[in-house]
Amino acid sequence: MLQEATHAGRATRHLLAVPETDIALPYTRIDGTQKGPILLITGGVHGGEYPGIEAAIRFAQDLDPSRLKGRVYVIHMTNPPAFYGKSQYIVPLDGKNLNRVFPGSATGSVSERMAHVVSELAQSSDFWVDLHGGDIHEALVPFTIYSDGGSPEIVEQSRKMAEAYGIAHILESSSVAGGTYAYGASVGIPAILTESGQMGQLDEEAVEVHLRGLENILRVLGMVADPLGEIPPSTIYRKFVWSRALQEGLFYRSIVPGQWVHAGDIGGVLKNAYGDILAEIAVPQDGLVLFTATSLAINADDPLFAVAAE
Repeated sequence: MLQEATHAGRATRHLLAVPETDIALPYTRIDGTQKGPILLITGGVHGGEYPGIEAAIRFAQDLDPSRLKGRVYVIHMTNPPAFYGKSQYIVPLDGKNLNRVFPGSATGSVSERMAHVVSELAQSSDFWVDLHGGDIHEALVPFTIYSDGGSPEIVEQSRKMAEAYGIAHILESSSVAGGTYAYGASVGIPAILTESGQMGQLDEEAVEVHLRGLENILRVLGMVADPLGEIPPSTIYRKFVWSRALQEGLFYRSIVPGQWVHAGDIGGVLKNAYGDILAEIAVPQDGLVLFTATSLAINADDPLFAVAAE
């Protein structure tokens, strides 16, 4: 659709107010000079995933509206309470995982209200890229996820976006209830979630992975004139199994991201405060380790590691 004359060819900064809270999400709106799609980019849905936040900030600063066809919304920090609270996974104000409550509710808890305002912006967009980066106690190899829960057309468009992003490991995932990319697919918006970064570090190489990926997305969607260059080969995994702790304890991992493992291997042990073994955590399937917990302290139901297979 054509941008309003007052915005065409401009980048403007805004705040997205969260109803009945003092929270406002900083975002930039970049309007091109020609007709084209509308792309939503979200960074920092999890507050400790810094490469995605930094990539969103830099991308919004550097994108020249004069080369753009269409419009881009970039929410730099989607979860300020978790960011400033230095909280892994959850929003400290209500104890919920923001990436499990989409589309949220205007009258719900704080997490649900934040999800609601983001969902409203998503509904006015044609495509969605959600930037992640390995939370505070999470080590991983970069990967991209899209949902198999949409229509065949939406799944195909999402897959093409995932491949264009340029990360070698891609997951076609059964929809995670309340997740960004799953919600997008459910309402007809091709969407991907991208992971680059780990352990709550602001790593320049991880940021660059996101910036290259976002530029590729503009190209594959035809939002800039530059052609899409050669993309490294990727593997699509359709079996992605998480192993979680059944009780609290101390976790000693024996596998690392990027390692090929076999079903029945011991991925780590959970001990009590005396050093007694409470449980040996077996690898659930043959495949590639995509992420592991790095925290010694583990609560019941915390993720310990995940293994992907074709």
